[in-house]
Amino acid sequence: MDLAYLLRRGITEHAGRPAVSSDVRAVRYGELDDDARRLANALLGMGLRRGDRVAVLLDNRLEYPIIDVALAYAGLVRVALNVRLQPTDFRYIMADCGSRALITQARFDETAAELVTEAGARWIRLDDDRERPDGAHDFRALLEGARAEIPELPDMSEELAWISYTSGTTGRPKGVMLSHRALVQVAMNIMLELGRETTSGSILLVQPLSHGAGYFVLPYLACGGHVHVRHGFDAEEVVELGRRERIGTLKLVPTMLLDMLEVPSAPAFRNIIYGAAPISESLLGRAMDRYGPVLSQLYGQSEAPMTITWLDKSDHRIGEPQIRSAGRAWRSVRVDVLDPEGRTLPPGELGEIVVTGQHAMTGYFNKPELTAEVLRDGRIWTRDMGLRDDAGYIYLRGRRDEMINSGGFNIAPKEVEDVVTQFPGVREAAAVGIPDPRWGQVVRVYVAPEAGTSLDEDTLIEFCEPKLGFRRPRSVVVVAGLPRTSYGKVDRLRLLAGDLAAGEVPR
Repeated sequence: MDLAYLLRRGITEHAGRPAVSSDVRAVRYGELDDDARRLANALLGMGLRRGDRVAVLLDNRLEYPIIDVALAYAGLVRVALNVRLQPTDFRYIMADCGSRALITQARFDETAAELVTEAGARWIRLDDDRERPDGAHDFRALLEGARAEIPELPDMSEELAWISYTSGTTGRPKGVMLSHRALVQVAMNIMLELGRETTSGSILLVQPLSHGAGYFVLPYLACGGHVHVRHGFDAEEVVELGRRERIGTLKLVPTMLLDMLEVPSAPAFRNIIYGAAPISESLLGRAMDRYGPVLSQLYGQSEAPMTITWLDKSDHRIGEPQIRSAGRAWRSVRVDVLDPEGRTLPPGELGEIVVTGQHAMTGYFNKPELTAEVLRDGRIWTRDMGLRDDAGYIYLRGRRDEMINSGGFNIAPKEVEDVVTQFPGVREAAAVGIPDPRWGQVVRVYVAPEAGTSLDEDTLIEFCEPKLGFRRPRSVVVVAGLPRTSYGKVDRLRLLAGDLAAGEVPR
């Protein structure tokens, strides 16, 4: 089964139901289907052929899911560009994957004009209420002039559907190749774990659709669900919108949960799914006290999207060990903890998380050597270090290249951060290794305090000593907030560079 079939079935079965809503307007499934068919034919009519890459540079907006469906219908490959990246990144990505078209909105006109000129690509531009630049095709005019039949294509299950570019913290972004089969499996995994009742309901997506949130569009459209999209995150708006529209599920990251706890009224979501960053047990406790048993956690990565492990609502019990875990493997996914030679490690021993599943990437675009390093014998070696307990829960301990070596012993940043965030007043923390003439490296921890809280560095170190021993922080830097990459993850390279001063607000 390919992505086009999965989406088309859900869309045609629910033609009269609301499909996608934004703060501007809403569309029903019938209108979404008509627009997607017309866009698919318009793109093919411009000379694009099955397998060609189409770059998408958009904020979260109603047209994004329509474009995703159209690309699946046409057999074109979606290359979503993160709007928080720089024009140099866009230029590299479009050249790397050979994009033949670019779909943008008015606020990117200047950048888009340069990109399509350099790439020799077609330019489709939304926002028909704004003056159209030279060389750009108007999105709505293209749809109105195109046929409404679905292009006749063979099954594309093993063909390329998306190229998802990773953050590239150690170099240029890498293009993760995902087949139709992989994306269908991601959707099936989410449907299986959340249940049809949930995915046929409604979800609010405030994270970028170009990244993790985009995967959640697929199961909801396949089940006739209602996808609410918003550009940017405002905690009060999210709480009010959830109540007014009776939205069932919210997808977010832990820092958003922190902001929501400051809103006087509690949200009415029945499911709050968090992931993509560590979360402290104290934050979880506050959220569970306030919201009740609605929280679930997922762990995934671009190479095995969204669905590696899942910590269910029923596992969220403060005081029990699994609350500090990333959950257990999704039902259709195998997760092993292996040593460098590929041997399975017993419970409690630290090793690399290795994933087997139908949702795994095909490889990195144009990078066979890197693909061979990560994709071995059909398994994804994630570079994430962790351990498994006797009940199958996975505890993440940090990236393989982030491990701190002090006196010949490996220290996992996550085990330090888990203790530091138990200290009263710590909102978030990140541990890194800094050079030391005696031990090689020692632990430094950067901490961001909760609002109105003052932290004493020496007291924090004393708090950690009986819990961590030699792994304790030897220095503490209190900052207004942790720096983030364009993908919302803690920017450890900047912390390692040491250019974030005490009290500084990261830019």
